[in-house]
Amino acid sequence: MKTFTLAAASALALALAVPMIAQAGGHKGGGKHPEMLDTNGDGAVSRAEAEASAADFFGRIDTNADEFLTQAELKAGHEARRAGMKAEWAGKREGRPAREPAADADPARAEAWKASKEERKANMQTKAADRFAAVDTDSDGRWSKAEYTAHRLEHFTRLDTDADGSITAAEQEAARARMKERRGKWRDNPAGQ
Repeated sequence: MKTFTLAAASALALALAVPMIAQAGGHKGGGKHPEMLDTNGDGAVSRAEAEASAADFFGRIDTNADEFLTQAELKAGHEARRAGMKAEWAGKREGRPAREPAADADPARAEAWKASKEERKANMQTKAADRFAAVDTDSDGRWSKAEYTAHRLEHFTRLDTDADGSITAAEQEAARARMKERRGKWRDNPAGQ
């Protein structure tokens, strides 16, 4: 259970840690993150705007207002976000027929898929625990506001390739291109093959 909590916490942190790389309209999710972070509307995300975003997120997830994010708070935040996304997806599917599993599905293939799914889940949980520990620099089992903000700003620094203190649309697009390239390499040579 602890490993699952770490996985959920890390997944949530990573999902929210790099919102500024999505170019507006450039992906299926709509790409509103840069506009949401660019509070002054100058077309770039400044370091101050990224810090404010980190503080805002931290405050929303820190439900007991003790200035720390526990694994339970991260998991609850992840589950709330996931429930919201499921409700949104359900609304989009409304009126469409439900997908049924193929009647002639190969049981052996289904079992192999389930086994590989469990293996992937275990690997993700291990990596998530490592990522959680990397952010938890004082090893107290929770993230302080300073630890969380520093982690978020590491991503900002990576995206701010010209080190001018802001992430421009061009830098966002370059980050997206790098991400696509990495995904393409992974797709060309999947793990274990």
